[in-house]
Amino acid sequence: MDIKITMYDVVIIGGGAAGLFLAANLPTSNALLLEHRETAGKKLLITGGGMCNLTNTQSIEAFLQHFGSRAQRNFLLPSFQAFPPSALMQWFETRGVPLTVREDGKVFPASLDAHEVRDMLVRESKAKIQYNSKITSVIRDGDHFSVQTEGGVITSRNLVLATGGMSYPITGSDGSGYAIAKALGHSIIPPKPALAAIMVEAYHWTHLAGNAVRSAYAEFHHAGEKKRFLQATGDILFTHDGLSGPLILTSSRELKAGDSITFSLVPLEHKVHVPEQLLVLLTSQPKKQITTILKEFGLAASLAQQVVEELDFEATITPANLNKRQRQNLIRAITERRFIIKGIKGFNAAMVTSGGVCLKEVERGSMESKVMDHLHFCGEILDVDGQSGGYNLQAAFSTAYCTANHIQP
Repeated sequence: MDIKITMYDVVIIGGGAAGLFLAANLPTSNALLLEHRETAGKKLLITGGGMCNLTNTQSIEAFLQHFGSRAQRNFLLPSFQAFPPSALMQWFETRGVPLTVREDGKVFPASLDAHEVRDMLVRESKAKIQYNSKITSVIRDGDHFSVQTEGGVITSRNLVLATGGMSYPITGSDGSGYAIAKALGHSIIPPKPALAAIMVEAYHWTHLAGNAVRSAYAEFHHAGEKKRFLQATGDILFTHDGLSGPLILTSSRELKAGDSITFSLVPLEHKVHVPEQLLVLLTSQPKKQITTILKEFGLAASLAQQVVEELDFEATITPANLNKRQRQNLIRAITERRFIIKGIKGFNAAMVTSGGVCLKEVERGSMESKVMDHLHFCGEILDVDGQSGGYNLQAAFSTAYCTANHIQP
């Protein structure tokens, strides 16, 4: 496909959430968005389980606590102040996308369909969108950038890298933007998967995939160490080869093979009291089936049955049939479930990327490079990653908005 050698005010590389939002807020229409896939926003379509969790209604201070480090929080503060969740919500609703807010503060389009969000962003784009654009090189040529594609050379006064990270590469986030940023003089913090599920050793719970423990309390230990290095509270989901769910996804950035996780199979709001409470139930109802007692205590029926089978108890066993040691083993099997981590799922399964363009080399108020004038970054290509719950999309939108406000056509 032939592309004329035209001087644009802005060229955006990457048609994900950040790139599309930037294109919709540009101060000029003499702009081009280059997307190397056949369509834009493919990763956006799978966020929030396809329902698109846009943001969260928490205060900015609370919102920032969901990012990985103080450096990330400091970097994001100006963009969140300039374009907070409330402004984002108003932006979408005034453009015909009504929103709904869940009790936990998560914000979705009322349709619960990510396609509505993506399609609106494409319609609102002030930049021409060029699909299937394979970029072979980018150089600074005097006072402009030259972008070499398979179809020709594109020149621009301003260049924005919004290529995303490396998570879900099938959607287009394949890490190709890092090479461009590095070629233009920027340092790259080594990327690694974040918000990823874990695989565990000696896993015999494949048949329980889909079951969850709500509001679990978990402790993580390095191999051979008694002192925990991490603790967390949240939902844990059993998968076909390990564990997932918000608690696991949020903790995954800190984990490695050989670490262990220990948690209760019932909500553990008050850790020290749960074993005592369970013991009281077992001793006060000696003739009731144990599986029934466990279900009444908050254990899912399938998990209760699994525990009883693992301990080689009869399915209809009652507390009266247990000796003291068996009762202790039962309580421990429920309240101290321990798994050894075999590995962390890779980029193909990770929701976001940890690492990226070094934040020290980017002006946090404008998203402009400190290394090269008129070069900007926004979205996941930056070394910024948050927890699940709308935090990462808000970061993409806020950094894109700041970029749009500071581009000089």
